[in-house]
Amino acid sequence: MALLERYLLRQLLRPFLLGVSVVTFLFAMDFIFDYLDLFLGKGISALIVIRLFFLGLGWILALSIPCGVLVGVLVTYGRMAQDNEVVAVRASGISLMRIFAPAIWASLVVAIGLTLFNNYVLPDMNHAYANLMLAVNKKRPTAEIQEGVFIDDFDGYVIFIGRLDDRSGEMRDVLIHDFSREEQSPRVITAKRGELRFDAGKATLSLLLEDGELHEAEEENDPIYRKMEFGRQRFDILGVREILEETRNRSRGQREMSIQAMKARVAELDEDRLRYQTRSAELIEKIGAQSIEQLPGMRSEAPWHAPLLTWLGRSPETEQAPALPDSFWTPQRRRLAEESKVASMQARAAWKRMNQYQVEIQKKLAIPFACIVFALLGAPLGIRARRGGLAAAFLSVGFLLFYYLCLLGGEQLADRGHVAPWISMWLANLVLGILGIWITLHMCDIRLHRFGSSRGREGR
Repeated sequence: MALLERYLLRQLLRPFLLGVSVVTFLFAMDFIFDYLDLFLGKGISALIVIRLFFLGLGWILALSIPCGVLVGVLVTYGRMAQDNEVVAVRASGISLMRIFAPAIWASLVVAIGLTLFNNYVLPDMNHAYANLMLAVNKKRPTAEIQEGVFIDDFDGYVIFIGRLDDRSGEMRDVLIHDFSREEQSPRVITAKRGELRFDAGKATLSLLLEDGELHEAEEENDPIYRKMEFGRQRFDILGVREILEETRNRSRGQREMSIQAMKARVAELDEDRLRYQTRSAELIEKIGAQSIEQLPGMRSEAPWHAPLLTWLGRSPETEQAPALPDSFWTPQRRRLAEESKVASMQARAAWKRMNQYQVEIQKKLAIPFACIVFALLGAPLGIRARRGGLAAAFLSVGFLLFYYLCLLGGEQLADRGHVAPWISMWLANLVLGILGIWITLHMCDIRLHRFGSSRGREGR
């Protein structure tokens, strides 16, 4: 490796690490207070909280490393331009493309490493984090209870607590909706204050309520309604466990799986989708209808871009089969129609889940590729920062915002089936990549042209 390349790589390393650290810290700030609350307010041990913190850093690093590449390249080439190192190197006959090459090759290495991390390390970190959080919630059920929100984590109950002191367990403005009694009508309990306790031996969460009311009906459809006021009342929720055991058999979610595992899951879902579609089509044929839109209560959905088509003066309507008269629908045909609709909804649900897995697959590849894209953008922008550092800095922040907004918006559109998964995840890379290549080539052409002209003048 030539001296120039080694020098550039050494110069890139420090700002890259600094950029990753700063961006990671900014991302982690949203969660540090939650972890402190688990330790200081909920009574979770410091070792468990530290472990949660480091396991949660996995997905943050997956996002902050591409940002660090952009920061590192901008700072390095901006400093070189400011110190006239670029001019000196160019005066020795070295092209800008060679100056840019170390950053691009380094970003390629980082992209490969990040891809391996996303596929083999991050899924296990996410799985361990989810299991540990589940274990924490089992050990300390009060860790799940927050003031000012409706809590439905306990089977058969919905609880609302206006104010809660995590240390003492004192509560204010308590509302409980109890529908755990299967053969009896639901009841509502309110209390102005109370105390929250957990009995580990009996695996019971107890709410000691004061100055409250109990509302219930004798029967579910009975208009007679009973109200009882009380000074003190104990309300127990049974079956809450205290044991801190990480759940090993919990099924993995999309972000807890490798690309290979997700591809296998997509193949399974595709088989389910085809089976449900075939079943729905067979039932429609058995009924004697032409399409599912003819079934009772079914209408073809307008495309998601229908408002845009309308604004452009085009009709988004599609041809529909004629409606069937009421006399056509015998009880047997209605039953078959319901079965067909259920099979169709199951096919659509399988298709949506396939999209979600495919989005996650593309995301594991698209985010690392952003390292290369940001290197292509950052190198020429950093050199131009010599004359407009503030403008280049704002421009780089704009590129980051554009990238992650495209990533988040594309994920939502792809999950709903409006956009192909690969387009949603790779659109920002394509746009910024083409822009980076154009800026890099254009800048090299300009510099070469000017340098050649100046040498020609010196020769004359």
